[in-house]
Amino acid sequence: MLQLPTPLRGSCRSALALVALFAPFSARAEEQPAPEPLIVSALRVPQAASTVTSAVTVLDPRELEARGILQLRDALNDAPGVISTSTGGQTGAVGSLFIRGTTNVHSQVVIDGVRLSDANTPLGNLLSASRAYDVGSIEILRGPQGAIYGGESIGGVLWMETPHGAGNPHGSTSAEAGSFDSFSTHSMFQGETANLSYYLSGGYEETANDGPRERFHQANTALRAEGEIDTIWTVGTTFRAANNFYDDHGSSDNAFDSELATLYATGKISDRWTSRFHAGFQQELYDNDSSYGNYGTDMRAASVSTDQEIALSQNIRLLAGAYLHQDSYQDTNQTDQAHRHYGIHSALEWDVIEHLTATAALRWEDYDAYGDEFTWRFGSVYNLEATDTRLRGGIGTSFRAPSYTELFFDSANPDYTYKGNPNLTAETSLGYDFGIEQKIGQHHIVDATWFRNNIHHAIDYADDWSTSINRPNQSTADGTELGLRGSWLESALNYRLAWTYLHHSLSDQPRNAATASVDWKPTTKSLLGIGATHLSDRAWGGDPIGAYTVARLYGSYQLSKKVKFHARIENAFDADYRLSSFYGTAIKASGAGCYAGVTVDW
Repeated sequence: MLQLPTPLRGSCRSALALVALFAPFSARAEEQPAPEPLIVSALRVPQAASTVTSAVTVLDPRELEARGILQLRDALNDAPGVISTSTGGQTGAVGSLFIRGTTNVHSQVVIDGVRLSDANTPLGNLLSASRAYDVGSIEILRGPQGAIYGGESIGGVLWMETPHGAGNPHGSTSAEAGSFDSFSTHSMFQGETANLSYYLSGGYEETANDGPRERFHQANTALRAEGEIDTIWTVGTTFRAANNFYDDHGSSDNAFDSELATLYATGKISDRWTSRFHAGFQQELYDNDSSYGNYGTDMRAASVSTDQEIALSQNIRLLAGAYLHQDSYQDTNQTDQAHRHYGIHSALEWDVIEHLTATAALRWEDYDAYGDEFTWRFGSVYNLEATDTRLRGGIGTSFRAPSYTELFFDSANPDYTYKGNPNLTAETSLGYDFGIEQKIGQHHIVDATWFRNNIHHAIDYADDWSTSINRPNQSTADGTELGLRGSWLESALNYRLAWTYLHHSLSDQPRNAATASVDWKPTTKSLLGIGATHLSDRAWGGDPIGAYTVARLYGSYQLSKKVKFHARIENAFDADYRLSSFYGTAIKASGAGCYAGVTVDW
């Protein structure tokens, strides 16, 4: 492993020397375009991309890793309509996901078929330091998805799965070091037999970050085992855990522990009927120690669900399911609640005529904490084969349930003037979009979507901050998202662009956000690339901060069949910018940093 000195000056020389190892240009064999991936997130069951009526982006974690993108929140910016960042600090600070102009509380995370985020467990901690290397697939489903996923899916859904083991038993180990006393390592082992597949990974990382008192360290693991019981049933289990610590600028120590365990079974009952069952248990324990005292939350939840897929005819497919969710939530501010919610859903997918598919979905849920909800969605997609054009559109509803703190908080401490409001109702939304995807030649695709989301009864603090209320006015998030990707020179030169224009948004988000990258394979063993991210002026609900553009350089070289070196330079031109500013206190982003390492396959 190549050990780099810190700080930056001097550290880049080693990484640049590594890039200089690349060999001259060589001839490349012609590559066939990859087939379209199956989409799971749109209806919770696999389906061809040509029949998906929602806007969805599929990210390949292996391709992201090749470009040196290891943090999940960085990876998500490859999807148009998505801004993934942190408003709290550098690596390890709470992350934020803004899908189509909405905020953290309006999007849902599903891992291994189990919902991980809700009104009481926002996804900020999950995005603080999650890595993309122990995920087998990432799908970002955009637009209101309440009819398929229920609450907290106003902006969309982030769908991820632990990798399935494949091939003969094999593994790999990676290690990287670089600026700001950064070090990380990760190992993976996987394989399959006639009836059993398995995957196991584990990692550790630490960094001091580019600032005083921002040290971070984390350990994580992921596992999946899956086997065929007979010709009908396949069963499996997954387990994921992470433990991290972040020193928040010296003002507080933040510790976060999370675990997720699932059991699942899939049965091919007949040629027309596929039955799926999921059970999951999760817990998230958060502890914050500061000069103001201690604050902590304990959240535990168990859920069971089923999805039934039935082909009613050659061109009509029925999807139906049900779920039960039980959770408990406690914090040091004397919120102590345990509740359940349950529901049923149904969807119909209809191939109306050749190349035209329509979907309709309905969902009913009951929350014993406050009431019930009914959501729906309609969508269609039309494929014009003669011009390689795909048109899609949809309209649907969703909601955000009030949290237990917003409903029930009632502290005995006289210093707390805030009190929960048991009369709160959910935020609701009506959203719609229209998109076009155009293939240009064999190797280029452009995808553009116009969207609008109207949010009603927004939950907010009362003017005197004494409680939470439903605001009577309507909030709107609308804009345009654009994706562009392709390749030249028989896939030796690849490019990708994701751009989001927000006409209206929540929490003063940037009007323009864009991420782009270009990489070149001068030989079959080497890769060179450059990427850039731009955010225009924004405030995130705080003080206004200026626009910025940062660039990154990355490269790798396959030294032998089992050894690969890699290097990257983040914020290559040392741009000085701020992540956020609240109450006059600005949070600085990291300056330029160089990192290099090695991966060994075994």
